[in-house]
Amino acid sequence: MSVRSFAHSVPLLLLAATACSGSKKPEADPAKAQALAKTMANNPPPFAGMRACVAADFQLPSMSQPTLLRIAQEEVPATPERVGWMNPPELDVPYARVLIESTDETLRRQAAAEFLAAKAFMVYRVDMVNVPLALEVKELKRGAVGIRAIGYDKSGNPMCVKQFTVQNDKDKSLWAMQTTNKAVVDPAVAQALRDDLKVQLLAKIEQFRAGP
Repeated sequence: MSVRSFAHSVPLLLLAATACSGSKKPEADPAKAQALAKTMANNPPPFAGMRACVAADFQLPSMSQPTLLRIAQEEVPATPERVGWMNPPELDVPYARVLIESTDETLRRQAAAEFLAAKAFMVYRVDMVNVPLALEVKELKRGAVGIRAIGYDKSGNPMCVKQFTVQNDKDKSLWAMQTTNKAVVDPAVAQALRDDLKVQLLAKIEQFRAGP
């Protein structure tokens, strides 16, 4: 080989070596992630006999119930319990968002691999939404949102549960009730309450993660 031809080959050799040494992210069939999500979605915890979730459980990869249903490719009911402001994307681990939002097949396969590799999950299921003003219903009360945090093992079986409620900040609720002096609820007031409920929800989850 001439000196000139060798010199031209060096960059190609380095490029090939770099490509070979680069670590490729694991991939898996998204259908397997869908099957696991379906198992979880259709496997609620029993009414009794389940241990209470502890701080370590709240460190697990998490998602909202609507996100779980979307990964399972099941219908998300159009009910107050499944509205976006009580099921914010901040609850979802990034690869769960990829599975429900991305159309890139490689990214979806990589996200499926992460989903299937998780040792366990935490799913936040809203069971009751009794916050009239946030729903634009003129009933002057603070109300509350009832939620279950459900821990699932990697096979999709429930392993712990914690029930809790979320309420608007007292001052925010008082402001909303004093402001609502017309026949209908001002959408801006309802939105302010929804935004505050999201803040209260995320703050409470952070408390659970921190432990007693």
